[in-house]
Amino acid sequence: MKTISINFLLVLLIFNLTGCKKENNVSSFSEFKYADKPQTINCSSADSKLLNEAIYTFENDIANFYDAKQKNVIRGYNAFIRKAASNKKVAFEEFVSQQSVNIAKVLNDTGIFKNGGLDYNNDLIACIGENMAEGDLKTTFNALLSTNSMSKTLFGPALNGKASSIEKDKYLGLYIALEYFYSEINTIDFSQMDFEKRDAEQIEKAKPINSINPKNPKVDFNKRPRKQ
Repeated sequence: MKTISINFLLVLLIFNLTGCKKENNVSSFSEFKYADKPQTINCSSADSKLLNEAIYTFENDIANFYDAKQKNVIRGYNAFIRKAASNKKVAFEEFVSQQSVNIAKVLNDTGIFKNGGLDYNNDLIACIGENMAEGDLKTTFNALLSTNSMSKTLFGPALNGKASSIEKDKYLGLYIALEYFYSEINTIDFSQMDFEKRDAEQIEKAKPINSINPKNPKVDFNKRPRKQ
């Protein structure tokens, strides 16, 4: 009877430890907008649901800003990478959504960032490297990690002109989102930002300008002038 009790306690202890470990990988984030999208990111060391939300939110932001009319994600990647991976200033304040800011805060609490950038020793980075689509980018990414040489300055140039491949490879897209987008958002104070007002102003700016002044209507040269 004592043996059965001990075994039962051991099983209960293992179950509780496993449950705690699972809970530690689940963030407190709950405002999911893209839960109906394919959940392609699956890393046991992190909250995969949060990571999927992070990649889709990032793609939505860059597509809306860099291709306002058609909202093409590939064009968004192309324009964003051309700036971010070349150390050119990205106007984050002009297009980052409230959702992205909220996600960045939660990601920061997970320990994925270190000294203002990614912590390349984090298990999530290894998961990204393992699951990237086969090709030169994956080879370069993992080679830099294995030699402790990884940095966005070194890897950035390899991303130029690869927007189409990146859009298909969500793990590579996640790396870009974390490295060049969310880590930067955490360095900016958005506490005074009125997102709705800013977005309304952006929409107004994007509207085509009517070159015809109603006070000076277009002249019809085929029409005879009225006799006085």
